[in-house]
Amino acid sequence: MEAEMRNDPFDTGPTGAFRTLCRKYPDDTVYPGANGFRSLWGPIFYRGRATGSARLLVIGQDPAQTEAVTRRILSGQAGRRVQGFVEKLGFTKSYLMINAFLYGIYNQDMALPHLNDPAIQAYRHQWLEAAFAPGKIEAVVTFGTPAFEAWTAFKATPAGQAVTAVHQRALHPTADKPGGPITRKDLLDNWNVALKKLQPKIQHPDEARPLVLYGSDFKADELPEIPSQDFPMGLQPWMRSTDFWAGMSPTPGTERANISIVVPS
Repeated sequence: MEAEMRNDPFDTGPTGAFRTLCRKYPDDTVYPGANGFRSLWGPIFYRGRATGSARLLVIGQDPAQTEAVTRRILSGQAGRRVQGFVEKLGFTKSYLMINAFLYGIYNQDMALPHLNDPAIQAYRHQWLEAAFAPGKIEAVVTFGTPAFEAWTAFKATPAGQAVTAVHQRALHPTADKPGGPITRKDLLDNWNVALKKLQPKIQHPDEARPLVLYGSDFKADELPEIPSQDFPMGLQPWMRSTDFWAGMSPTPGTERANISIVVPS
């Protein structure tokens, strides 16, 4: 009897300048735990195509505990929401996602003031310069205030001033915190504005799709499984299609060192 075999495409890794940036990166002297960073889990660089083929650039904030396990940014609840957003624009593979911070944050009040520390900013600018060097990126989306401020700092540089891609600011994908000032409808209304401004500017989507706006809440197909092609080889489907399987342990260690993982039933 022939064994059934899985067929999971996977991320073959960064190339060119991106590969160099993944090899030489700021360490915990630049991102110390004393400043609110979860440096014990190491840097988490990107998700998508770090190969020069991307046409859409997404900038987020920082990796969380799910990302510490998958080794790719925007791979938890926020990541699935963002995946649905970029797919509405017709992008199923030609995107690159990076964060304003290379390391996770365990205390925002401590960490956010370091957004544009010279070493943090300089390394982030190198990623942005590498992303735009091939001249293919048509649109940029910044999710959340730190991402927008990181983009603003880059646009003030000579390399940033040369960029002609359209940019759109959007609310952070999990801005609708329970009891917070931003509701789910507020979030999706904001994203609809962003979609309507971006869609006419995109010339080369992976798939030509009619723009379907969000309603008052996410539908199931607006929270798609993140493609296996965005992850290292062998990453299991439940890590790509479910939320909250990784979280902080009940008794977190120094700098929130402990992560608990529960495999969904």
